[in-house]
Amino acid sequence: MTDGSASVGGALRAGVSDLGASINACWAALLVAIVLTVVAGYLPPGARLLAVLAAGVIAQGALFRRAFGRASGLKGLRWGRDEWRLLGGHFLVLGLFLLIGSILLVAIGAVALGVARASAPNLDVGSAQAWKAALANAGPGGVVAGLAPLAGLAILVWLGLRLSFTAPATVEQSGVRVLSAFPLTKGRVPALLAIGVILGLPVALVGVLFGLAPPQGVGFTAGAATIVYLYLAPAWAGALTHIYRQSAVSQDA
Repeated sequence: MTDGSASVGGALRAGVSDLGASINACWAALLVAIVLTVVAGYLPPGARLLAVLAAGVIAQGALFRRAFGRASGLKGLRWGRDEWRLLGGHFLVLGLFLLIGSILLVAIGAVALGVARASAPNLDVGSAQAWKAALANAGPGGVVAGLAPLAGLAILVWLGLRLSFTAPATVEQSGVRVLSAFPLTKGRVPALLAIGVILGLPVALVGVLFGLAPPQGVGFTAGAATIVYLYLAPAWAGALTHIYRQSAVSQDA
């Protein structure tokens, strides 16, 4: 067994085996996160984003405080310094994603425009049909233009995984940690990706089943939030804590 597979297996065991205990210790915070997620659907866009962020922060605060032996509050429910720090970290990560995403959009657009112009010098950039025809007749260039968005998505996924220690580092070190936590994930991206995919498989399966009979209304939102906060969030937090501790020890060694 390679170090990578051992790390993945150990992290998965840490996340799944502790799932029941995490829920029992943090159920009040997780329940509030579910309620906030449902309520967010009835709010205007700006308030909706804040409600969703608050839900994630409350859940993460409870789960990572428990993981690092910090004051838990009422079954995980509290809003203290850790939550403010996590909220600040989320805003910084969101800003970084907006910046990188904007740069990627410009680059992808430039690639698509270059390929389309090479295929159709008189391209009408305001016509969707003209774009479709130009890219369809671009030959290998069309393949490049089609792969560019996938490359951009891969970069964003990589960035998200490299920043995945923001929450545990922020709670464990009692300070907002975004770029300073970045080095801890060096060499861990394949393991983190594998863990995320494996833990997310049950959620994806439920999504496929729902897709066969498209759901509507508050029931679906509540069900999805319940799966996220009573399974995925605690399991991911447990697995992430396991990998984070290994990374911190390796960096200190």
